[in-house]
Amino acid sequence: QYENGGGGDNNEEELGIRTSAPNYEASIHEALVRARERGEADESRVPVEKHNFVIAVRQKLGEKVPKKRSRASRGADDDDDLEVVNENNIDDVHKFKCPITGMLFEDPVRNKVCGHTYSRAGLMQMVKNRKKTCPVPGCANNRVSLEQVEGDDEMVLKVRRFKT
Repeated sequence: QYENGGGGDNNEEELGIRTSAPNYEASIHEALVRARERGEADESRVPVEKHNFVIAVRQKLGEKVPKKRSRASRGADDDDDLEVVNENNIDDVHKFKCPITGMLFEDPVRNKVCGHTYSRAGLMQMVKNRKKTCPVPGCANNRVSLEQVEGDDEMVLKVRRFKT
């Protein structure tokens, strides 16, 4: 019975054996379409740009976040063309410049002791010249070393956003 291929007329489809791989891309696309349709119909749904987490990330990156308007001003006057800038996150080119090189940060590193950020190349040159004092005016850290710094991914994102 097994020598000639199984001995029966049963084929793979009758046995429930799938001969081709499932189309995962189509399945995911269909699930996304269904989720969007449900979300758009849901009146309690909050748009992504209004979630507190998204607002906090945008503020951390230095982006301008639109202020919430009061109900009275939504229809009363037409101030849509005015832009509100958060005073704490004013785009100032100086906060994206290395205090050692004076250039925009490239490969920024953050000092774990005093919290200041430098370009790695500038810090390497400073250490090579045996300067130990933090280059930021007023900083009391007088023992800057390569062991005190770590990569500053947040500054990388801020500089990238500033350049665009």
